[in-house]
Amino acid sequence: MLKINQINKIFNESTPDEKIALDQINLTLNTGDFMTVIGSNGAGKSTMLNMISGALSPDFGIIEIAGKDVTRMPEYKRSQMIGRVFQDPMAGTAPSMTIEENLAMAYSRNKKRALKKGVDKKAARIFP
Repeated sequence: MLKINQINKIFNESTPDEKIALDQINLTLNTGDFMTVIGSNGAGKSTMLNMISGALSPDFGIIEIAGKDVTRMPEYKRSQMIGRVFQDPMAGTAPSMTIEENLAMAYSRNKKRALKKGVDKKAARIFP
């Protein structure tokens, strides 16, 4: 479950370039819900998703994932609870790695890591 309560985000506050990106946004998504976010450039779509992921912090409000307040939790810790697919195919991937290697790295999230071959026989069977 994802819950956003009274999220606000203002960029360049109290300057001539001030931009209110999000103003008291509320959202509740339950397990199994599907949502599409549509809006014009500058509407706040990416800002909202970046706040959910932890890449940005809200100026005010609360973000909960699975009933846990993650508002001030860093992005790397939230990544254990959520996944992201970026519009830019070069974002969120290692461009010098193959698709198979990128998938194997994502598959090993939340598992103990060590220096070893990126794609072993087990991973190769998962991502043929």
